[in-house]
Amino acid sequence: MNSTEPQSTSTVLSTMKIYPPLLAGALVLGTLALHFLLPEERTVGWYQVIGLLVVAFGAGLSCFAAAIFQARGTTRNPYGEPTTLVAQAPYTWTRNPMYLGVAAMLMGLAIFFSSIAMLLAPAVFFAVIDRMVIPREEETLERLFGNDYTDYKNRVRRWI
Repeated sequence: MNSTEPQSTSTVLSTMKIYPPLLAGALVLGTLALHFLLPEERTVGWYQVIGLLVVAFGAGLSCFAAAIFQARGTTRNPYGEPTTLVAQAPYTWTRNPMYLGVAAMLMGLAIFFSSIAMLLAPAVFFAVIDRMVIPREEETLERLFGNDYTDYKNRVRRWI
């Protein structure tokens, strides 16, 4: 490619580094601002308890999954080099419990605030992570762990 030619959108997107916690934080701030800017009726109700329970579940799942990585001495950085293939619960029923937990937290916040606008956050988070982050991680895991990872990938779903 000539250095004066513009890069294609797919090339730019495939080289972009997305850090899931920063993406989630930006989505919370953006959709929360949108929530308060849009004219909606604001009431307190049972959905807030449900929203908090979903947030707590997501936080617990993410933290537990991250703690397993730390205990096994492998990286949580999606662009790092993992040293171990982790295949213990919750990694026995989802290959991405940290991302699933963050998506649940975003959904819980949308439920808590009873906000249609905030439903954008978990949807965008899911789409970006599923299409841009996880495929890179899977390529790295296949390269490093070969058939062990392929067998694991065939047994355990990407999300749930």
